[in-house]
Order: sequence, then C-alpha cells, then structure tokens
Amino acid sequence: MASTPRLRVPTKEPEARKGQGMEDDAGRPALLSFDEMPEWFQHDNNRWILHGYRPISGSARASFRSWRYLHNETVNIYSHLIPAVVFLFGEWYILQYLAGKYSRITSTDFIAFSFFMLTASICYAFSALYHTLMNHSYDVDHFCHRLDMLGIGIFIVGDIVLGVYIIFWCETTLRSIYWSMVGVFGALTIITNIHPKLQSHRYRSMRTAAFVATGASVVAPLIHGLDVFGLDLMNKKAFTYTMVAKIGCLVSGTALYAMRFPESWWPGKFDMCSSHSFMHILVVSAAVIQMIGYLEAFEYAYSNLTCSAS
Repeated sequence: MASTPRLRVPTKEPEARKGQGMEDDAGRPALLSFDEMPEWFQHDNNRWILHGYRPISGSARASFRSWRYLHNETVNIYSHLIPAVVFLFGEWYILQYLAGKYSRITSTDFIAFSFFMLTASICYAFSALYHTLMNHSYDVDHFCHRLDMLGIGIFIVGDIVLGVYIIFWCETTLRSIYWSMVGVFGALTIITNIHPKLQSHRYRSMRTAAFVATGASVVAPLIHGLDVFGLDLMNKKAFTYTMVAKIGCLVSGTALYAMRFPESWWPGKFDMCSSHSFMHILVVSAAVIQMIGYLEAFEYAYSNLTCSAS
C-alpha cells in the first residue's frame, strides 16, 4: 500500500530572509544587498547604498552585537555614540574648568552649560540607538526614528537656552521670556514626535512646523539683542564667527544628505561611509564649534559685564 504523501503547509518567509547567512566563524551575520532587504526598509533608506546591510534581526541583542563588526551603519553609529559619551562625561570637565577659571561663577552658570552638554549627549545617544536598532523590525525602526527626531529637538532647546543665557547676561526678565518661548516650542516638538496619534502622514506638516518653530525661535533673541546692544557688542556676546562656522557645518551636512553625495554619484563606492555619515561628522563639528563660541562669549561676559543688584 502506497503511503499517503504529507501535505506541506507553507510557512511565512521571514522578513528579508531573517538570519540569512547566519553566521560566519566569527559569529557575524552575512551582510545583504539593498535588493535583499524588505520593502519597508528599502522605502525608508538610501537606494544608492548598495551593500553592507545587516539582516533584519528581530533581536535587540543581535542588533547591538553589530557594534563589533563593520557594516554600512557602523560609521553612523560610532560618529554619534562617541560624542554622546564625550559630551556626557565632558560635563564634569567643563564644570571643573569653569570653577577653576572663574572665582565668581554661579550655580546658574553651571546649570546652563550642563544643560547644553546633557542635551547634546541625549541627541547623539538617541541617534546612535536609532542606527543600531533600525534593522530590528519595522515597528522598532520607526519608534527609534521618532526618538532620533526627538533628540534633535531636545538639543535645539539646549543650544538656545545657553545662547540666550549668555546674550542676556544681566537681563533676567528677557532671558526668562525667551526661555519660556523656546520651552513651549520645544514641548510642542516633543509632543508631536512621540504622540502615537500624530505619527501618520496627515500630521507631517505639523511635526515639521514644530521643528521649524523651535529652531527659528533663536532668531527673536538675536534680533532683540542687536536692537538692545548694537552690532559691536553682539559680535562679542553672540560669538558671530563661531555661529557662522556652525551654520556652515550644518548647511554643508544637510546639503550632502539631501543630494545623497557622494554615493549617488558613485553607487557602491561609499557604502560604508556615505552622505549620512558625513552629515553626522559635520553636525558634531558644529556642536564643538558652538561650545567653543559659548566658552569665549562666557569669558567676555564674565570679564567685562557687571550686572546691577536691581
């Protein structure tokens, strides 16, 4: 009697052949091409980067293990992971530096600089987390992308808070007004980026507007400062040359990212270090330049400006 053949029930293929080629002798997964990644991943990523993709892991542990080997997110991860650690522990160094150099330094001075350093660290940490876990799954990728955007908004607030503090060195009322303004815009940015009901395409304009409003809120205190103090004094208070250098870094990084240069010109040649990586490096450079400007502006304010008791 012939045996009855078993019916084979097809199973759902894992996303992007999850675990495909796992693993080599060193315990590293085989890296995939762009075409081997799932459709949702391709939609959200750079088609000019042809190779070096980690398989969809479905595991945070597996994604974090990718810190140990080279892939096309390695530079993106470390270009912000290292600055996140440096800015976090750099808080202690900056506070020691300020305390040793300025005898009349106040707790508010410490808080303003610490807030800037902390928000920078949060921004870069969220970015490194996103680039680490973007191969986990669709849901985790999109959640971490929201964290990445949230970190940018937080750092914008920290940057403006310290800038306003130094510009309005003696004008505590104006300082409080502008802090409140950036706080409101920053809160709106946070809410629009983390609230689940505001993540659809329908609310994209709202999310963008919140970001733009937060970033543009620096314009009001700058114009007000020019009106109150004049151009010469504002050049010393607002660290003009470092601000120009910072803006140059940010604009250059954004332009490279928008044009997908150089990988769009030479597909496959810049898979491991692409426009996104260059943007990361320029963004960190902008933060370092800004920090130098703040320290120089603080030096001028501390040495030359005396606030009345009233």
